[in-house]
Amino acid sequence: MNLDTPLASHEVTLERLDPLSAAAARPVTTGAAILALMLPIVAVLTQTQIQTQTQALTQPAWLLVSYFALVGAVWLLLDHSRVSRPLWQPPSAQLFQLLLVIMAITSVAATFGANNQLSDDWAPVVIGIMFLACTPYRPARELVFWTIVHTLLCALLGLAQAAQTVNAEVPTLTLAVTGSLTVALMGFAAAAYARSLTSSVQLWHDRAWKAAAAAALDHRGGVARSVQQRRISVLNREVVPYLSRIVDSDKVNDDDREEARRLARSIRTLLVAEVERTWAQLMLDDLVGHYPRLAITARTDDPGDLGRHATLERRTLLRALAAISVDRLAATDLELRLSAPDGRLVVRWSVATPRPQADARRALRPMLELIRGVTLRSSLHERPGRLVVEFEYGY
Repeated sequence: MNLDTPLASHEVTLERLDPLSAAAARPVTTGAAILALMLPIVAVLTQTQIQTQTQALTQPAWLLVSYFALVGAVWLLLDHSRVSRPLWQPPSAQLFQLLLVIMAITSVAATFGANNQLSDDWAPVVIGIMFLACTPYRPARELVFWTIVHTLLCALLGLAQAAQTVNAEVPTLTLAVTGSLTVALMGFAAAAYARSLTSSVQLWHDRAWKAAAAAALDHRGGVARSVQQRRISVLNREVVPYLSRIVDSDKVNDDDREEARRLARSIRTLLVAEVERTWAQLMLDDLVGHYPRLAITARTDDPGDLGRHATLERRTLLRALAAISVDRLAATDLELRLSAPDGRLVVRWSVATPRPQADARRALRPMLELIRGVTLRSSLHERPGRLVVEFEYGY
């Protein structure tokens, strides 16, 4: 089973590559959303000051529908930009774009026949603002696709209004360009910005992981020596005293032969266990070995050794979660369970801690926010004296 598949290029977003940067961009996203909500109100009020209400709006009901569609799109954007929310998935992103399409069509229906200047339409500008606001959360290729869709839609809406426009002396094609140029400029700018952000962060990630891999190779020799030292300790503690006793003895009896068989089985079991230990168990044993004075129990359930086949990023997240559980939660019992239903890596991490659960949740909050940002779905459960973190990779 291959759990080492990297992110496809069209799926890369800043939120997946750098969740903290995406979280830091939320104030900008909120400001853009508020601007998108205020722009239609300002535009309608300005038009009604220049024209009469009847001239400005032919169908006020469609204006309400258009604004409610905008409110729905803004709510989706703000809800999925929260750190506590899982990653923004394609179905809700498509709903977001559909609401923007409804908004554009109904805004034209609200002023159809009384729109003197297509350049005064607020819908294309709002769509462009919404595209810029969602750059940390959606991939560049998706933004390009929907920019083309909205540009063509706004061009068709401009052509539909051409026969009803008072300033009909301008060429019809000009009205199509006027109605769609704003969407094209702002949408493609948003896609380019998203591409630039993700490319720079991805380049930094590649360099960081190469450095981490080089450090791991340097550390591997020390790990091998540590394993060898454990084997030597067993020999010094059990085998060497036995051999010394045999040398000092005049003869070998049946008890000595039975002791030799027992030692042989023990050494064979130790060697086999070293070879068959999973990556998850090795990781936890190495972590517990750094705290010899603490009585920490570490258990794993990974019959398929899924941790060894996972990507370096996923193994790093598991190691970081284990380290923070010991450092900040004073964990006394660690349990890691890995499974892969339908090819998705599912992690269940259980920690026993003497700290109050409210304090433990607070200490884990930065790690939980990181997990929410890089996994498909995640959850935290409280048990008596334990915290259970579950998350799933879906890509």
